[in-house]
Amino acid sequence: MIEKILKTFKNKSICVFGGTGTIGSIIIEHLRKFSPKTIRVFSNDENSLWECQQKWKFTEFKEFHEWDKEKRIRYLLGDIRNYNRVYVALRDIDYVFNCAAVKHVPFAEYNPLEAVNINIHGLENIIKASVERGVEKLLHISTDKAVEATTLMGATKFIGELIVQVRWTQNPNVGMIIVRLGNVWDSRGSIIQLIKECEKSQKPIPITHPDMTRYFMTPIEVQDFILKAFREGYKGDIFVPKLKIVKLMDIIHGQVGIEYPSEIIGIRKGEKLNEKLLTEEELSNCEEHETYWIIKNDKKVL
Repeated sequence: MIEKILKTFKNKSICVFGGTGTIGSIIIEHLRKFSPKTIRVFSNDENSLWECQQKWKFTEFKEFHEWDKEKRIRYLLGDIRNYNRVYVALRDIDYVFNCAAVKHVPFAEYNPLEAVNINIHGLENIIKASVERGVEKLLHISTDKAVEATTLMGATKFIGELIVQVRWTQNPNVGMIIVRLGNVWDSRGSIIQLIKECEKSQKPIPITHPDMTRYFMTPIEVQDFILKAFREGYKGDIFVPKLKIVKLMDIIHGQVGIEYPSEIIGIRKGEKLNEKLLTEEELSNCEEHETYWIIKNDKKVL
């Protein structure tokens, strides 16, 4: 497997949009090991870019020292809503990973047009610039909240999946893949971080509903699955990992114990008690593998 990854990414130029976020950082941390020609970290958050620069500048991995010394990681400040900036960022790029998004449900609900502009129009900018620049392959990160969406964030991610599939049919020379993920364990804004903050400040943990469940992935599972999908996918297909569903109360009890105080605050507007990874229609028509499904793009090349 390592040899396949090395062959895929060695001497390739890669741009990661949203590269300072949880998933973007996971991708970059892993790709650095496989001698790419360059990695461009694209973000609209100046402080996060600086923090990532410091983290990767003073790496503890001696075997990467020479690679880092050559400064092959570039840090680009910009916004995917700005097509010209995206176009410039993709000069001489081979591979693109799009992790940029408004991902928090309440922020999307309160700022709907920004969520639409970033998750839909921003994605369109990345696809259009990738086609214009002759990028070899593009991978887009989606979420289980896109399945039978009940929130604006989920709806924008569902539309994003459709956009990638349609755009591939119009531009089949550029490989396009979608990865539909669950929640990343201990990611920014996750329940794990909320538990840690409540424990630190000795406050009760807010619980929306005692029976609420979610799908979770570890960072290692995320990196392995994304790179597997990147190697195998091409035609606008959606890769979906098979994940175990986890009760949030079990996570809380496992982190701080059953005696730690909590308070029921109620389910937020549009929030589901239980998420899904696939619709019934998708499940009956997808290609099933041991640890994942592939929802084949059924849209015909134009």
